[in-house]
Amino acid sequence: MTARKLTAKSLTLSWLKAHEVAARNSKVGLNFNYEGWNFLLWHDADDPLFFRLALPGILDVNDRNYAQALMACNNVNWNYKVVKASLYEYDEAGKRQASVWVSFEQMLDDETSPEVVTRAVTALIDAAERLVERLEEA
Repeated sequence: MTARKLTAKSLTLSWLKAHEVAARNSKVGLNFNYEGWNFLLWHDADDPLFFRLALPGILDVNDRNYAQALMACNNVNWNYKVVKASLYEYDEAGKRQASVWVSFEQMLDDETSPEVVTRAVTALIDAAERLVERLEEA
């Protein structure tokens, strides 16, 4: 019997099972809720060892808070390893929208431990909370 190849999805599913967290597939990946946050594991069929876990849309951005959101994202990017905060722009019903996304990215290999998912979840929650606090201070 051959061993299953590690992928970002298999690693995350293993972690979710160990933590008794349900997941659901979406168009772009795997969604799950943990500690009140909605996570998205991006699926990249061309690169299954690329692990990108995100907290999508944690804050809506508009003309009034655009500059503050951008500065809060920069603060996260400066202060957190492997965590990126970005303004994601999209069209919804023909109207331009934007929101803040926070993501954790890492290349996996056969030696990667499921602990990377714990690190990612913890770092993302911490960065998202910091970002929201920073915006509330502004």
